[in-house]
Amino acid sequence: MLRRWVLAANLAAALLSVGLIAAVPTGDRVIVFVSPWSAEGTVIETISRANGSVVNGGRTGWIAVATDEKDGFAGRLYNAGAILVLNGELAAGCFQR
Repeated sequence: MLRRWVLAANLAAALLSVGLIAAVPTGDRVIVFVSPWSAEGTVIETISRANGSVVNGGRTGWIAVATDEKDGFAGRLYNAGAILVLNGELAAGCFQR
């Protein structure tokens, strides 16, 4: 019983690690999240304050895909009020119509 629990815990940790590594923002395209209860347009304002450009607004008003070619874009987004910034490669399936 203990072996199964240890095996399951190790597998979960490995999958979580791989998922987190894949989600780290790299490149110039990122997914930006702001608070879901923020005012309409907050995600656009956050991207603008970070000197980025909106690529796709998505289906909600608190998630958008943004781009900027300068280094440190994810950090600037956090400083501008983003609550989460993920790798833009993950958006391919989420924002297709």
